[in-house]
Amino acid sequence: MDPYPMNTRKWPLMVALLMAVMTFGQQSQSIMYKWLNVPCSEMLNCDQGCSACNLSSGGNGVLIGTNMAWIGVSTCPVPVASGDNAVLTYGWPSIADDQHYVIFSGIAAVPMRIDSLIINHTSATNGPERLKVAFTNDVAAPMAEISDALVPPSFDNIVFTELGEIAVPPGSPYGSFQVKLTPYQGWGEPWGLNEVRVVCTPVEQSGVGINEVWNNRTLVTVGPWFDVMGRRTGEEPAPGVYVGPAKRVRVF
Repeated sequence: MDPYPMNTRKWPLMVALLMAVMTFGQQSQSIMYKWLNVPCSEMLNCDQGCSACNLSSGGNGVLIGTNMAWIGVSTCPVPVASGDNAVLTYGWPSIADDQHYVIFSGIAAVPMRIDSLIINHTSATNGPERLKVAFTNDVAAPMAEISDALVPPSFDNIVFTELGEIAVPPGSPYGSFQVKLTPYQGWGEPWGLNEVRVVCTPVEQSGVGINEVWNNRTLVTVGPWFDVMGRRTGEEPAPGVYVGPAKRVRVF
């Protein structure tokens, strides 16, 4: 007769799966705005162009993007590839103001480091010549201008790195950031936005070392302990992950 019940021997597999999920949670996450020609709850349309979804994709539930808001301007999605659109925007002023801009927010379920913000854009010949970019990694704080640069003559990327961390405030279930785009200095023709991507990495939050936990451990000596491979260990396990007789995972 097997001295260790089947349910007990299943625990190593469950621990391994849990560790895999934890590892996945530390991988980079991204949200993207690509304005694909797919139905969604918020669509952009115009008579001369196509229909495009105005919601973000990606993030796997850890990082979520809001819809893109177009303030004071008109929009028209136009195809740049099969099923893929850029958004042409009209009505930009010659001098940047607070009545004309594009803005979106991101929500993080865990503290995250913002690795990069990538904006792919261009302008027509007499469209906006410059683009202001403002950013905050806390929507409760004021936005700061991080760029005022020339708009490329054809679709190209402007890339920002080292934008800090999205902190989750005490008592809040999430942290948030916000990006504001303000094209200006144009003469009536459109500014085109093809793609926006934000790449983040979860921040390690563990501040307790193995030795600290080991020195303050409570030993349970009733019944056998098992390592993650299902092998029986002694009553004084070395630091590591174990399954106890009460079917509880213990980390020493």
